[in-house]
Amino acid sequence: MPELPEVQTVLNGLIEVLQDKTLCGVESYYPGTLIIDPELEDDVFPAKLVQAERRGKYIILHLDSASIIIVHLRMTGKLVYEPKPDEPHRHERARILLSAQDALRFIDPRTFGKITLLRSSNLSRYLPELGPEPLSDAFDAAYLYRSLRHRKAPIKNLLLDQRIVAGLGNIYVCELLFRSGIKPDRPGAKITRKDSRLIARHTKEILREALALGGTSISDYRQIDDKRGEFQNFLRVYQKHKCPLGHTLHNIKLGGRSSFFCPICQK
Repeated sequence: MPELPEVQTVLNGLIEVLQDKTLCGVESYYPGTLIIDPELEDDVFPAKLVQAERRGKYIILHLDSASIIIVHLRMTGKLVYEPKPDEPHRHERARILLSAQDALRFIDPRTFGKITLLRSSNLSRYLPELGPEPLSDAFDAAYLYRSLRHRKAPIKNLLLDQRIVAGLGNIYVCELLFRSGIKPDRPGAKITRKDSRLIARHTKEILREALALGGTSISDYRQIDDKRGEFQNFLRVYQKHKCPLGHTLHNIKLGGRSSFFCPICQK
């Protein structure tokens, strides 16, 4: 958390804010939050945004100074746009300075989030190995079946592996497995071609629904204007006690994460 819909929603907000702004610098208020590429030139700022993209859970801002800002929100990070902000917030770990004395405040209570400033040519060094985007054509039933057919790990863990599919997290994997009727602890090798079709279809379906509602706000996630998303109102199993059919849900730990499922609807 935040996952693909939340990160994409933040990115959409950033694009809107930054199209008329100049980036003037980055300030860090907490050790380890800001990472600076040692090969970065000194004259990064001022700079304008020329392209913005998301890869998995990473926000990538391409600047016209041949440099890039990568933002990884991790568990509790959020970017909040504020015109002429006051002194740093208690949990504000860094700040992206903008023209007209405005700023993007990076607030992160758990301190796991990162902002990386790097040379554009070094981008591949600062991103991990990532699988296909789940909303792309590359993520389909055939790809999923090939990726899982020899794996003994639970399907829940495999779908959380960013090397298999980029951008999924605990909330949406719980939800898509419920809609697919598949228990989260079923081994990857036991996922059939039919199961793969269901997983691929429901993954895309759920992510599009969540994107349309600005993501899921359960704890710290907020949009760029500090507003909450709305998809938490439509979750069917995550942190619920009963499924939509009234069956009592179970919660088991897989890979150290809570896995909500219906023992009747998910076989």
